[in-house]
Amino acid sequence: MNTKISHFSPLDFPEQLRTYIEGTTLSDSSSHSGATVLYLDSGYYLKIDQKGRLEREARIASLFEQEGIGTPVIHYLSTDKDYLLTKEAIGHDTLAFLDQPEKICRTMAEALKKLHSFYPQNFPSENHLQAYKDRALKNYEKGEFYAKALLPQFRISSREEAFQLIREQGHLLKTDAFIHGDACLPNLILKDADHFSCFIDLGLADFSDRHIDLFWAVWSLNYNLHDPKYAELFLDYYGREQVDINKLRLVAAFEAFG
Repeated sequence: MNTKISHFSPLDFPEQLRTYIEGTTLSDSSSHSGATVLYLDSGYYLKIDQKGRLEREARIASLFEQEGIGTPVIHYLSTDKDYLLTKEAIGHDTLAFLDQPEKICRTMAEALKKLHSFYPQNFPSENHLQAYKDRALKNYEKGEFYAKALLPQFRISSREEAFQLIREQGHLLKTDAFIHGDACLPNLILKDADHFSCFIDLGLADFSDRHIDLFWAVWSLNYNLHDPKYAELFLDYYGREQVDINKLRLVAAFEAFG
């Protein structure tokens, strides 16, 4: 939930942004990413991060906007910090429609399937999959472990079992689609339970393995609806012929070290 804040004034921001900020109420909408995200009650979001951190996301956001699956980018500025101002999305995130679980399973599946068939030209790719695999190895060596990634249906009972799976089968993940990278319910905006609006929080979008998106959709449905049947329904709607359950299990192992 947004928390009102009052310690910012328009003078705290670059001149190009002050017109949008003057006379508005700012609410803190930051998540776990480390960036500051402010909601302006005039209908904008302002993301602030270290200099250079938002350049790629701004390019991706513009691309998504052009394709009709993202929010309008108003300004990207890189001064002492990076500032990315976007228009508020039309609709509500998927969490607003949890009382219609079957419908959101279908709408999410259709949106992700469409995204995974997208092939943007001149995309600022960063070899997502290799970086993804390298990060898991480094985090294993640092002793990190996120047990919540290991849903019961993936049948991985320990840190060592997860890492063994990565070592033995990690090569099976392939770059086979354009993915969002964090396809949890809050990052898919719906006009209503039956109609998709757009994606938000695009910093991890890249060419990679579709099962990374499918995993996070499955994980998020489980987390929010507390019933594995909806994840199964989502996969049915997505198309079982494009889903490898073993790869979903493998992604769970990687995410345990993500």
